[in-house]
Amino acid sequence: MERLRRGEERLISLQRVSAAMSSDLDLDRTLTVLVDEARRLMHADTAVIRLYDEETDSLRLIAEAGDEQGVLLGEVVPLDGSLSGYCFRGSRPVVSSDVQSDPRLGQEIKKATRFGSMLVVPLLVRDRPIGVLLVGSYARGAFSEEDQTLLCLLADQAASAIENSRLYQQAQGQIAELAILQRISSVISSSLDLDDVFQAIYDEIRGVMPTDAFIIGLTREDGLLDLEFIADGGQRYAPVRAFKYSEVFRRALEERQPVMVGDVLDAEATPMRSVGHTRTKVRSVIAAPLIQGNEVIGLLSAQSYVPHRYRECDARLLMTIANHAVVAIENARLYRQAQSLAIAEERNRLAREIHDTLAQGLIGIILYLERLDLEIPQDDRRFRPLVERALSLARGNLEEARRSVHDLRAAPLEGRTLVEALAHLAEDLRKERLFEVELSVPRALPLLAARVETALFRMVQEAISNARKHAGCKSLAIRLSVAGGMVTLEVHDDGRGFEVERVLGEAHRFGLSTMRERITQVGGEFTVESCPGDGTLVRATIPLSQATHSESEAV
Repeated sequence: MERLRRGEERLISLQRVSAAMSSDLDLDRTLTVLVDEARRLMHADTAVIRLYDEETDSLRLIAEAGDEQGVLLGEVVPLDGSLSGYCFRGSRPVVSSDVQSDPRLGQEIKKATRFGSMLVVPLLVRDRPIGVLLVGSYARGAFSEEDQTLLCLLADQAASAIENSRLYQQAQGQIAELAILQRISSVISSSLDLDDVFQAIYDEIRGVMPTDAFIIGLTREDGLLDLEFIADGGQRYAPVRAFKYSEVFRRALEERQPVMVGDVLDAEATPMRSVGHTRTKVRSVIAAPLIQGNEVIGLLSAQSYVPHRYRECDARLLMTIANHAVVAIENARLYRQAQSLAIAEERNRLAREIHDTLAQGLIGIILYLERLDLEIPQDDRRFRPLVERALSLARGNLEEARRSVHDLRAAPLEGRTLVEALAHLAEDLRKERLFEVELSVPRALPLLAARVETALFRMVQEAISNARKHAGCKSLAIRLSVAGGMVTLEVHDDGRGFEVERVLGEAHRFGLSTMRERITQVGGEFTVESCPGDGTLVRATIPLSQATHSESEAV
């Protein structure tokens, strides 16, 4: 009678497991039902399911019921020295009636366990082991051959559920992949703006895999990389040009296939230079090359602050996206190059017009005024001041016209970040040898809106122009910084200085009103500090929230 009751109980339990598998696609819930039934039917104190982890060559916990602390050393169990490993490698059931005297168990596990007996059966998919189902009891000799047979049936159910879940996730992944490729294809046909293409690629990738940081780099003729798109910690950062790439990037570019690193801090891994947030550390990385025809034109890289965050399927998906995205990137890059050539030609045309008309006209005016100045007696107090004032204005406007011609031809911010433009400006100043030049910029600068970069750069140009004309300084410092949610740009000279209140009343003489207008128009604050004999400091401070592109903006 007892045997009939137990047989009926076990049949009902198997029906429950079968019902859970057929009615619920959630693997965690299905396996929870299964281990609960296994523990109850075996009258065990614990039941656990572990799957093989190729990366660590161990068995990792995925479901448990009851008291697991007597059997396990954390979430991962090694193959060596454990009954679970013995069962997995042999692909057959293993029973231990007396755990403490079982020679197959390592001493470390024996010390940790409180159970007297254990029964472990393999999870097999097409005769290939994928994990184990284990039950444990405080009593010795708790499990019979009948228990072993029943647990094998439950293990078959668990293996089927896991395999079905894997196939389901694989199908869902393929559907998601096709949807991503379709959206990227729509970008290819709808936009030739390189920034829009980069943002679209990033948006799609961060929807399907961890992307605490993300990089799109394009190759250069000198063998370095231009990191054109950098996102880190929810913030876009300014591009980094001529980047000497890391070992991960080198392998992806040379091997022409995706490369994955589980933890960049491992002894065998090459450290990666941070190009984004200074207070975050990337731990795991995948990089996929962008291949156009036979040429590698760049790479995509998804990065996480968590070690071992990526799987092989993530690397394959990133490579698939790269293969489709490369068409959009190359088309947009060619369009940008053609657009830049057209803009450069128009700038040169305007520069020629200014040089041949406005500048030449001012030169003629200056010559006539100088001739008139020679005709006026030195002691004339009625007309000489007017002529001298007219000469000063004409010469100042000629200098501005020449600077406009230079800016149009050089286009300081065209194709450059603010940091790069400031470095170029500082180098030009050093060549003039008028004064010593110091430049201080942050290692990583959040991506600033184009109008903000223009306002800041023009402020620096105007401050330098004032230093040339009026300061008589020996040194000049340009300092760009980001702190406390603000971006700050300062230009400080050690020249003769001036009385701020007096000069602010004549702000037009020094371009101070123009500088103030430029900065306030982009939501910033402009200040001037100076006194006679103590140099001059001009400062612009702009909140990052107004100066930068947020991650949600398409840029």
